[in-house]
Amino acid sequence: MTPEVGTELINPLAGTKTVFTATATSTDGDYVEIEASYPPNSTPPPLHMHPSQDETITVLAGSLTGLRGDEEFTISVGDVLEIPRGVPHTMNATGDGAVFRWRTAPALRTGEMYCARWEVARDNDWSPGPMQLFEVISGFGDEFCLC
Repeated sequence: MTPEVGTELINPLAGTKTVFTATATSTDGDYVEIEASYPPNSTPPPLHMHPSQDETITVLAGSLTGLRGDEEFTISVGDVLEIPRGVPHTMNATGDGAVFRWRTAPALRTGEMYCARWEVARDNDWSPGPMQLFEVISGFGDEFCLC
């Protein structure tokens, strides 16, 4: 699945919502941008990095906490977090939940990766096993790498 501007990916079990505000196609490959909503105390992803991409996170509501490299952080409304390529990181929403803008540059196949992860969750009653998720992310080595 290739997302278009406005594509929504909702995971009812995790309580997350992802809306594409810009795609590789709409930016000529410069970046992909989503608006993500995470519920209070969301489960963080495993520690990972993006070998070929930089990320910029801007908090629109609530707050996020996590790890960037060796640095623990908490960011709130209006804060911007830069995550350079190759830096291990993870984050999740705090007790208030969070809505944030998430820009990844260059776009590469990030949109397709988000969609593939959503599809494997949908096809497995929103609870894919670790190996199912690993198979998906293994196809996106330029975009995602477990640490």
